[in-house]
Amino acid sequence: MNNPFEFGRELSATEIVDRTDEVGTVVRALHGRERLFLIGPRRFGKTSILRAAAERAEAEGTVVLRYNAEGYPSLTALAERIVADGAKRLTGPIQKAGRKVQEAFGALRPQLSYNPLTDTFSASLAAGARSPDATLIADALTGIDALAATADHPVAVVIDEFQRVVEDGGVSAEGQVRAAVQTHDHVGYVFAGSKTRMLAEMTGDESRPFYRLGARLFVGPVPREDFRPALTSGFADAGLDVSEDAVEAILDLAEDVPYNVQRLAHESWAEALATGEPVTAERVRTTLGRLASRDDPFYTQTWNGLSRTQKQALLAVAREGGTGLYSGDLLRAYDLSSPSTMQAAIVGLVKAGVAREEEYQGGVRVRLEDPFFAAWLRLFVAGS
Repeated sequence: MNNPFEFGRELSATEIVDRTDEVGTVVRALHGRERLFLIGPRRFGKTSILRAAAERAEAEGTVVLRYNAEGYPSLTALAERIVADGAKRLTGPIQKAGRKVQEAFGALRPQLSYNPLTDTFSASLAAGARSPDATLIADALTGIDALAATADHPVAVVIDEFQRVVEDGGVSAEGQVRAAVQTHDHVGYVFAGSKTRMLAEMTGDESRPFYRLGARLFVGPVPREDFRPALTSGFADAGLDVSEDAVEAILDLAEDVPYNVQRLAHESWAEALATGEPVTAERVRTTLGRLASRDDPFYTQTWNGLSRTQKQALLAVAREGGTGLYSGDLLRAYDLSSPSTMQAAIVGLVKAGVAREEEYQGGVRVRLEDPFFAAWLRLFVAGS
């Protein structure tokens, strides 16, 4: 039988665990022409929430244009894709597409091409219309709003990893996109991002353009009361014996991060099916050790790319749970000279994608983006 614990791809609405409230909130935003910011760390299933919501909204009659900003080499390429999708889905008969696109996206001066063999459009922007900033995206979204005004169905745009637009667009990007989006009456928007502190500040700081542009929805871990029965049934359906302690070990070692929970459960399920042995907490820990060893080249490359102080800070985060990192005793234990040294190291780890900062019990704690990195540290770094 197929392994029930999927990871490493977008999951459909029937595959994700829980997330009913999150999917419902996104669907309402898509249908209702609202503005919503979906904010959550990588590996938490944010993209699967977007897919499930888009599928449901499409089934209920909304045209959803969905993009991952990190999947395009430039803002120009993203803008061209938006134009092409507008031509495909919002212009009606093919014969009218060119004229409607020129009217809606006039500021971009796009050249539209149609491939009858694949029934697809492609667009290229005139050289004079190209710009390194987010004006391209603002103009492209304005064109979609113009086309949506005459559409027979609700229209919505989803941009995942939206922080890429802001990072690539420079300091003027936020203001340009907001100036456009706030005037659009015919399109719903969901802007999603995994750089949680950046997105939270962008939308929560009253001095920033996106302040109060739309609602915010933060994606956290799947509650254990929902994940436990899903894990247990996944093993039981294959006739595998899994202990309550083993399920708890999977959640603990994965730090409740959905991707890591699914990956550890996937490997534990496969090993149990092959050996016929019960799944125990000890076997789960052994399985995690094998996963960490398997990914040794990646972890080694990441470790070797860190400075000495970043390595010490990383060890502190992994061992201490990401809190109390600035106390004198902890700094001395990890041979870090001052709180500012620790702070600079943490900033470097976050920038490198190794760690993230999250709100916790009224403060901030630091977590590893990949909880399994801690297992590798225990195996291969002396004193871990």
